[in-house]
Amino acid sequence: MRIARTALVFLAPARSASLLVAATIAAGLGCASDPTATDFKSIKNDLTPELTNIAERDVDIERNLATTSNQNLRMFWNDMGRAWYVDRPSILSPYFIIPTGGQPR
Repeated sequence: MRIARTALVFLAPARSASLLVAATIAAGLGCASDPTATDFKSIKNDLTPELTNIAERDVDIERNLATTSNQNLRMFWNDMGRAWYVDRPSILSPYFIIPTGGQPR
């Protein structure tokens, strides 16, 4: 039985995608280093096993992401206060209103 040429066009991307997924899984499983290995070859292959990038460990990266997310969320609520004009009391009153929100006028 012969497969039509148009069918091969549709099967090629699926086959290459499955090969890409298989190669990624195989590479991910093979790259893990043993933290208790102290022989020369293991040390030479991975001189900095605890570092993920140039200067940070996984926990450092997670801490930076958490801090950034927290700051972005707090800045979002400050932006919403300014957008809806509820970040300070009204200045229409003829009497001085003491700002109680901690934000300078």
